[in-house]
Amino acid sequence: MYAHFIVVFGAIGDDALDAELWHFNQESLQEYILYCCQHPHGGLLDKPGKSRDFYHTCYCLSGLSVAQHCYGDKRIIDITHDPDSVMTLTHPVFNIAVDKVQSAYDYFSKLPIPQLLHTTTT
Repeated sequence: MYAHFIVVFGAIGDDALDAELWHFNQESLQEYILYCCQHPHGGLLDKPGKSRDFYHTCYCLSGLSVAQHCYGDKRIIDITHDPDSVMTLTHPVFNIAVDKVQSAYDYFSKLPIPQLLHTTTT
């Protein structure tokens, strides 16, 4: 299951966060993840018939998060209609929570630009 990568490649460009320009169906991706990729004992899998693992669980959850959130108009598309099943907003490129991306940017933008060490070649 490469739901997260499908979303990322569909969201590359200047208008990456404009939901009107995404190249995937948000409801269908959620249905596939929730109905086809859940393991009965927990975790998510690549596709039906495969085994579960942490890698695919992580990326399925990331894909589910991005599929639920429409960045352009700030609305959430949740096929379960259950507020408890809405995922934390995940950045489609960095694959971490959007608020953490902002925190990292705020932190690192305050640091001085590192100077390169000058080395001499002989």
